[in-house]
Amino acid sequence: MNTLAQGGLPAARQMWPAAGVALIVSGLVLLGWLGWRLVQPVASPYHYRLATEGRAADYPELRLGGHDALKVRKFEVRAGGVDAPLAIVHLAESPGTAPVLLGWRNRGAEPVLAFDTEPKDVRALADAVAQHAPSPARLLAWWDTSRQLRLLVEANVLYDENMARPLLLPEAWRGARSVIERQETRFWGAVSAGAPVTRFDRFVDALASEVPVALDTLRALAGAGDAYIVLRLDDAYRVGLLRPGRFGVGYRDFPNNVQLHGAIVGVKAWLKEQGYESYAVEARGENALRVYFLTDAAAQKTMIAQLLPFSSSNPFTLAAPQVVYQQGPYWVYKLPPSR
Repeated sequence: MNTLAQGGLPAARQMWPAAGVALIVSGLVLLGWLGWRLVQPVASPYHYRLATEGRAADYPELRLGGHDALKVRKFEVRAGGVDAPLAIVHLAESPGTAPVLLGWRNRGAEPVLAFDTEPKDVRALADAVAQHAPSPARLLAWWDTSRQLRLLVEANVLYDENMARPLLLPEAWRGARSVIERQETRFWGAVSAGAPVTRFDRFVDALASEVPVALDTLRALAGAGDAYIVLRLDDAYRVGLLRPGRFGVGYRDFPNNVQLHGAIVGVKAWLKEQGYESYAVEARGENALRVYFLTDAAAQKTMIAQLLPFSSSNPFTLAAPQVVYQQGPYWVYKLPPSR
């Protein structure tokens, strides 16, 4: 055995350089492939596909009476390998301006990019604003709500630009965040810097602050004269995405295949098990409930938690800001005058 071993050494010595070279070459090929992968652009996991376009009169479901000549385009959000659209999007376009979102309807259980926006609710809100907070009163609202009101009733809004944030990204898409952000900016003609964005950031900061500080900031943003705040329930979650260290909030969907009271009992049991004390419930059609919950006591003291119907607050009892309208997901408040 020793002889065979000794006799085999020269052959092994002859084979080793060739094997070593092969390993080195293989390693270089692998490194080259990895490097190529790193420099290749990440593809977007979805795209917008134009479905139809026409005048507002061609889309009666949008309830755009009085704007019949407005150009409307309907898009589908499509992903490779999925037969059905992920979302249906209606937008309005005017020459020289960025598109305005009119409706967004997610087709799956999980929202993609944005929460649902029902055109009928937007129209009802616009009519209420025209009645309860007519121009020149200043309106402070999320950027997409602001643009809708500016389009439909020429409201005097704090900013009139698309900002395309925050984005609701499924877990599988988060590795492509930068690509998606660029795509959304292009599609919506969004701005990413400048005075409008700074004012919007101050608005978000105020909503994530405790009430006395928030009121001062909101009043300063509104300027002199009458001013109103417009919010919808899912704005709370959007504030949490933009200010995660200051406002703790989450949501979970529950089936509503029993009577509402029975469903709420199940919701409360889950919240208690998780240790969440403050929540708000939103019906999603006839068969589902979306429950937003605050994750800590500090979140309950913020302006937005006080203005929306969480179980730890009662917006109707607030003296300032004061509720002037509530229907569907929308709440409108009148700001107190400057002190």
